[in-house]
Amino acid sequence: MSTRKTSLPGFDSSQKPTDRLLFAVMPEKPAVARIEQLTRALCLEHDLRGAAVHAEQLHITLVILGEYLGLPPDLLAAAAGAASQIAQTAFRVRFDYVQTFRNKSRVTGNYPIVLCGDEGVVGLETLHQGLSTRLRNLGFKGISTSMTPHVTLLYEPEPVPGQAVAAVEWTVGEFVLLQRHIDQRRPYSILGSWPLQKVSWPLQ
Repeated sequence: MSTRKTSLPGFDSSQKPTDRLLFAVMPEKPAVARIEQLTRALCLEHDLRGAAVHAEQLHITLVILGEYLGLPPDLLAAAAGAASQIAQTAFRVRFDYVQTFRNKSRVTGNYPIVLCGDEGVVGLETLHQGLSTRLRNLGFKGISTSMTPHVTLLYEPEPVPGQAVAAVEWTVGEFVLLQRHIDQRRPYSILGSWPLQKVSWPLQ
């Protein structure tokens, strides 16, 4: 992804960006354990030796805000304002097949092997639409109008055949703003979190 230019203060486009900002959903701990188990099983089944995504970095990207030099305070405030307007209720998410994305990672040069879903990701698509619309209304540029909800498992030199897997599911009760430290071996930083509305009955 190219460096994103913005008219907001705190960003100098002549310097290399240090931070990528994105809204995301993080899997619950039991789901993280299930995803790690699934990744190990795929590696054994297909003799995969690529780099697996660390547990603390597993996430579902909702909206990428761009790459910046540091953290522009006005941009963060505007992003938080958009997030606070979301009134969606909590929902169940379900991923049940693995596929290979054909766009290679610019970092590893390998193919992302990802966990996806069908009807079980509708809530994520709705959340993306709500966020992206509000961000564009606030003047954010380059916000994607579509997404393919997924969790990246690992990166491989060669594509892996698509296949159904035992479902990984959990209740999404919040979304977060993540800071990725570019070219640094550091976990993502969570800059903010926004709870979804509670429902009056258990989600099955």
